[in-house]
Amino acid sequence: MRRIRDNARWPSLPIPTMIRKLLPALLFCALPPQGHAQSAAAATAPAKDWTGYAGAGVIGYSKYVGGKGTGALPAPLLSFEYKETVYVDLLRAGVRFWSSDDKKMALGLAAEPRFGFKGSDGARLVGMAERRISVEAGPSFEWDTPLASLNLAYFGDITGASKGASLRGSVYKQVVDTPQWDVGPYAGFERLSGRVANYYFGVPMSEATIDRPAYQAGSSTHWMLGVSGAYKFGGGYALMFGVQNTRLTGSTAGSPIVETRNAKLGYIGLGWTL
Repeated sequence: MRRIRDNARWPSLPIPTMIRKLLPALLFCALPPQGHAQSAAAATAPAKDWTGYAGAGVIGYSKYVGGKGTGALPAPLLSFEYKETVYVDLLRAGVRFWSSDDKKMALGLAAEPRFGFKGSDGARLVGMAERRISVEAGPSFEWDTPLASLNLAYFGDITGASKGASLRGSVYKQVVDTPQWDVGPYAGFERLSGRVANYYFGVPMSEATIDRPAYQAGSSTHWMLGVSGAYKFGGGYALMFGVQNTRLTGSTAGSPIVETRNAKLGYIGLGWTL
C-alpha cells in the first residue's frame, strides 16, 4: 500500500528541539537494512521487504506555527515501510493490523509528535511559559482508490501536554511515476480540539500583557497543501524534496501570538532507495 505523503503534519514548530530529541531514533531508523547492497540477481527478487527512501538533508521551517521567524537545520529524511505493515513517513510512524486482500484498504495505529514553543521563538512569545512537546496517537484508516490515496486518523495526546485530541485527514495523488521521478501533491486538514488549540495558541491571564491580551482559543481547523517527491539518480541514490504550507483558520488564527496565518516548510536531501 502506498503511503500517504501527508505530513500534512510536518510540525513546523521548533525544529531544533525536535531534531535534538528525535535524532537518535531517526538515525537508527535511517540505517540501511542488512543486505541492502544486493547482487543483480537478488535485485530481481519478486518481493521486497523494505520499500521507500531513507536519507538526510536540510529542512527550512517556520519556528512556530503562526510565527514569521524561519530557520534551517540538517535532519534525517525517512519515508519507508516494511512488508506493507510497519511504516515511517517523515514524522509519522505506524503499524497496520488489518488490510484488505487487494491491499487497497488498511486499519492500524499511528503516532506522531506535536511540538510546542519557547518564549525565545518569537517576539509575541516573550515571557510565555514553554509549551511542551507531545506525542499523539490513535487509529488510522487508509484507502488507496483509483483516483487518490486517502487517510483519516483520530489522535489523542498520550503524553499529558495538551490532554486533547485531533482529527486528521489527507489525500495524496502520485502524478509522476517513472524510473527517474516519483512526485505527488497532497492536501489535508486537522481539526484541533479546544484543549489542543488553547494549549498551543491560548494566552492565560498569567501571561497576558498590554500587547498580548488574554485569549481562550477554541476548536479550530488547519489546512495543508504540499508536494513531495524524489528524483532517482540510479545506483540506488535519490534526491528527496518537498514543500508544504499550513493555513490557520478560526480561533487559532485569531490568537494574539499569531503573526501570520501561513506556516511554511521545505526540505531537500540525498537518500537511497530501499
